Amino acid sequence: MNRKKTFRIFLLVVSILAIYKIVDYYVTDKVDAYLKTQQISYDAVSVNLLLGNITLKNVASKKDSLQFTTEKLEIEGISYYQYLKNKAISIGSLKTINAKVTGKITRNKTNKETKKEEHSNISKKASLDLKIANIEFKNVAIDIIKNDNFPLTVQNISFKVNDFELDDTQNKTIPFLYDQIEVSIMGFDTQYSKVQKVKFSKLNFDKNNLTLDSLEIVPLKPRENYIYHVSEEKELMTFLSKKVIISDIKIEEKEKFNFTANHILFNEVFFNLYLDGTVLEHPNKRKDLYSKSLRDLPINIDIKSVDIKNSKIVYEEYTIKGNKPGILKFDDLNAQISNINNNSNRENNVTAAKIQSKFMQYSPLDIEWTFDINNKNDNFRITGSLFDVNSKSMSSFLLPTMNVKMDGYIGKMYFDFEGNDFTSNGKLNLDFKKFNIKVLDKDKSKKKLISWLANLFIKDASKNGIVKVEIEDVERDTTKSFWNFFWKNIEKGLQNSLI
Repeated sequence: MNRKKTFRIFLLVVSILAIYKIVDYYVTDKVDAYLKTQQISYDAVSVNLLLGNITLKNVASKKDSLQFTTEKLEIEGISYYQYLKNKAISIGSLKTINAKVTGKITRNKTNKETKKEEHSNISKKASLDLKIANIEFKNVAIDIIKNDNFPLTVQNISFKVNDFELDDTQNKTIPFLYDQIEVSIMGFDTQYSKVQKVKFSKLNFDKNNLTLDSLEIVPLKPRENYIYHVSEEKELMTFLSKKVIISDIKIEEKEKFNFTANHILFNEVFFNLYLDGTVLEHPNKRKDLYSKSLRDLPINIDIKSVDIKNSKIVYEEYTIKGNKPGILKFDDLNAQISNINNNSNRENNVTAAKIQSKFMQYSPLDIEWTFDINNKNDNFRITGSLFDVNSKSMSSFLLPTMNVKMDGYIGKMYFDFEGNDFTSNGKLNLDFKKFNIKVLDKDKSKKKLISWLANLFIKDASKNGIVKVEIEDVERDTTKSFWNFFWKNIEKGLQNSLI
């Protein structure tokens, strides 16, 4: 090889390198200028033109009152071919490390005309064709104020998304598609009212399965004064589930959101409701039965089965000042619920629940309950049995809430009620012994005359076996829950049995 040829090759290489550096500088300058227009700041930018890589260090971006920062943002594998040929942005991977979101979410105040105008402007814009093969965000922390002025914090979020594709051609709430997503969240904590917040220690979502550890809803105010921080009478809630597992999740968006899951497990649940009924009036708001609530959901759901295992429910009601709260306990609770859905086109839409529990720790309670969301009258049927109820268990709720003490023993109770949104009818079979009712005054002393008159009408079925009674035309209080309606049927059955 002669010197001229060697020199030419050398000159060509130098020229290519020089052109590359010029183009690299030009592209870097253009990237820098573009990022500044997007209100993105950073300490350093590195561009690899050959590989299509861009790396930013100590990035900060602010949108309204929210700020996003990250130690490093890496974009790799930008396809020049896709951009030149199809005007599409195709990226191999997008990564962030140690990111943080802070600030406040502001509420957008827009009227109908503004929304129509915005939608019209969006439809006129050219659709952005964006595809990212792999997205990975590591160690994202969140510390924000939501638009309800309550805080939301997350210690750590990491997630991966494969085959991300922006889909802004339709007016969808979720304007993107993806093939697979993995999410890990640690230390989630958010307040949602003046008296309650929700938190969990860990969430994992992988291969369409979700696992939650230590899901909690906890009070922020003490029982003694929480009622002064709410606008209407409502219960103070404490909820803990050590483990929640949701299997085979599928989410689609068509005309509505569609959420399906094969199975949901709640394990070791403690659920406590405490009501202070001495301060505020009961709200005159309608409470729908579960069938109507499902039917009217803004999203479509289809959950094949739900299991609740090794759980406990406690209901407490404080209604007479100076008394202790009345209390109802359901220990060792297990439940199996099938076919929770609101698909009005499906022929078989019967939701069925089987519940087993120990009432007040010792009394076996079994319930079977069915309803059909397609039935516009909200028909339901609930059957079951209760055994071995002593006077202490019976008085634990009646004495504090009604100043009524009951002595005696229920050996067996069988119930079968059918009803709808308005009324119910049914049967109750009862075997009781040595019943005695004591009506107390405010000082807890026995009102002898009233108690004596009440006990004149008590039937003694201890020698005659089970008393069988019909319950007819029990009217539902539509401002109270299904379980209040169920209790009214039991109460009416007890009255017909005992008096």
